[in-house]
Amino acid sequence: MTQTEQTPRILTDVVAAARRGLRRDVAVLTSALAQGELLMPLRKDVAGAAEGERVEIDGPLELSPHLISDEEGRHYAVLFTEPELMESVAAGLGWQTDGGELKGCTLPAHLACEMSLDAVDEQTVFGLVVNPGDDSELFLRRSELASIVAGQPLPLVGYLADLPPLEDERILVAEGTGLSPEIASEIEQCLGAQSGVAGHRVERTFNPERDLEPHPTLTIVLSDDAADRRAIAQAVIASIGERLPPPGYLDILFEEAGGEA
Repeated sequence: MTQTEQTPRILTDVVAAARRGLRRDVAVLTSALAQGELLMPLRKDVAGAAEGERVEIDGPLELSPHLISDEEGRHYAVLFTEPELMESVAAGLGWQTDGGELKGCTLPAHLACEMSLDAVDEQTVFGLVVNPGDDSELFLRRSELASIVAGQPLPLVGYLADLPPLEDERILVAEGTGLSPEIASEIEQCLGAQSGVAGHRVERTFNPERDLEPHPTLTIVLSDDAADRRAIAQAVIASIGERLPPPGYLDILFEEAGGEA
């Protein structure tokens, strides 16, 4: 256990890469955390641990870490990959350890994540932020952190919304549509009233890199490339409201008649 030890820059890069959100990126992060170290900023000193000295952990470890808060006052656990990143945040927030200079505890990364998971109860502490304020900042919900600790990485859905489809992604098609006949009929009626729509199909799909479970996907075939895709999608969403079965969302894709758009 030390005040601050240099963590390889490669771990920072791996954390930054995980912001893409794909399952494969989170898998790389999970592997790196099994071997690397992370820094936990301390509110209180650790009894019996000399500064700069590495200590073997052979029993329960109790630490009093600093937390960060968002604009709504919700708290989050925080870890860092490099001392400089911790020191930058500490300077801005005035962090101290027992009223003196801030100290950080260097821990095996997997242990640091386990301890953070114990703290994230989604009532007083709502998640973990790695490297807050840095370009590599990574936010993990409790379920995502739990999957990493268990060695079973999940896609980080919050980061995937703005990531366009990649050429090497596979889309698996499951049986059925995942929609009730009533909702399927309402979608058909809605699209029938939209200008520039030539047809549609509903499938139940699963993208291993992005999805947690199979879900309905609506592909709308356009007869007019100038059709207002946003307005069509919003009309569909308005027609079905919040009545989708689990997992509770519908992917909407568009194709031009005779080929993909």
